[in-house]
Amino acid sequence: MLIALVTWMYAGVLCYVYGALFFRKLPVSLTTLAGLVVLTVLAEFFSLVFPISGWLHLLLIGGAVALVATRRIEFPSVRELFPGNTRFLNAVAWLVLLLAFLLVLENATRRPANPDTNGYHAQAIRWIETYPAVPGLGNLHGRLAFNSAWFVTNALFGLAFLGQGSFPLAAGLLTLMVLSFFWKGLVAWLAGQVSAANGLRLLFVPLTFYLLGGELSSPGTDLPVTLLAWVIAVLWVESLERDTPYHLLLMTLLAAFAVTLKLSALPLLLFPLFSVFLQKQRLFSTALIFTVVFVPFVARNLILSGYLLYPYPALDWFNFDWKIPAERAEEDRRAVIVYGRWVGPGEFSAPLSEWFPHWLGRQTFNRKVLFWGALLTPLAAVFYRLRPPQLWLGWLAGYLGLCFWFFNAPDFRFGYGFLLATLLLALTPLLLSAITRFSVCYRFGAAWLGGLLGLYLAFMLIRSFEPHTFAKRLVWPIGYDDVPVQECALANAPAFCAVEYGFCGYHELPCVPSPRYWVEQRGADLRDGFRSLPR
Repeated sequence: MLIALVTWMYAGVLCYVYGALFFRKLPVSLTTLAGLVVLTVLAEFFSLVFPISGWLHLLLIGGAVALVATRRIEFPSVRELFPGNTRFLNAVAWLVLLLAFLLVLENATRRPANPDTNGYHAQAIRWIETYPAVPGLGNLHGRLAFNSAWFVTNALFGLAFLGQGSFPLAAGLLTLMVLSFFWKGLVAWLAGQVSAANGLRLLFVPLTFYLLGGELSSPGTDLPVTLLAWVIAVLWVESLERDTPYHLLLMTLLAAFAVTLKLSALPLLLFPLFSVFLQKQRLFSTALIFTVVFVPFVARNLILSGYLLYPYPALDWFNFDWKIPAERAEEDRRAVIVYGRWVGPGEFSAPLSEWFPHWLGRQTFNRKVLFWGALLTPLAAVFYRLRPPQLWLGWLAGYLGLCFWFFNAPDFRFGYGFLLATLLLALTPLLLSAITRFSVCYRFGAAWLGGLLGLYLAFMLIRSFEPHTFAKRLVWPIGYDDVPVQECALANAPAFCAVEYGFCGYHELPCVPSPRYWVEQRGADLRDGFRSLPR
């Protein structure tokens, strides 16, 4: 835990400096969030030529020191960090934030719970920490070609260069940034600044732990995409209440970043596109941000798989010798869809009428309520007669994202971002109506909400506490699992093979789920990459 705290403080300062360099006059929480994106993009460029190591940290620290020394960056004053309400309301707000922080710390330092972490997350991160982008790496295991900028973020803040292993601390770092942004909604309500955007922030605090708490210890991509979708939804509503230049630019940055984390986040780009349509300005700025974020992501795609976007073999514009065969790319694409629908491999082309009842029957009651509630939100749009119209454009972006998720990869954990954003944006007019009618109870009601939120977080902290690993986690996080492997072979080189469930964990490279006799090493060194032989 101590190492996690130090890492988060170091990363937070670094993110703030680089965020403030490009995005001035943002709230502190959004500045650090923007800085996390900036640092990841810089690290992606770096990873094309070099491994993510201590040298990159020295460069980033040197740049940050230079920026602060030349007074290009100013740190926030203490007044900006404190709510400024009465002493009692201050105590309520800070108690909520403290409990949220302890919850993140408790969950983020435990054993990674996502099974995909042992399947390929940890291996992808170790490759990034050990080598520059490796040509044809996806030939070893198709999932290693599922390029995600989030693995670069985890490699950057995984501390592998210290020689004690690598630790998935990026999820906790991002969650703390996002929660501090959501927490400001409670602070604003306690100060009498009640708005729909601040109400949404309040709702997202408990939802973060209820839906995503189990993902805090893993480097999986579902948590960051979901949190970014929720932040974008809040920014959309906030832009309707008080539009500022940073709303559009920040939505563009976060949406483009989310797509580089996971391609299923593609509909999030509709939020900045609709905003550009409404404002009819800043088209160049948004296009520039999108381009800068996407260039290193696409470059890594080409190196890892030979395709612009993997696994979409239709975008076959290049003919590198390390390119993954098109039939294997298509198999990986279908596997994602089949996994989300929970049907057998032979049922990929089954019609909706066949796979939907099977899929729905395997969902819990709460998930069914959430799914049907989000799916039926067009009724709310009709009821409110699409007023205000700008709000319903945001709802439309969320709803199209929901449809995109449902028909492409409807595993529930993939869809929380769009499901909750769609549902809560549709309920925003009701929230606005309630605020108008009960304006007398603002501060009194906010104090009660803060108290209830604190009780909920305390309950979740007690429930999630893991006493039998506490002593082990007190200094260092637990880190990745040590999974069993055995020696095996590629076509022309030795390798390690998984023993159980195809899991390689964070084992020495190269490690594959099973022998790959049709894959050869392209040179004497692993950094030379891999290619598939004709079958």
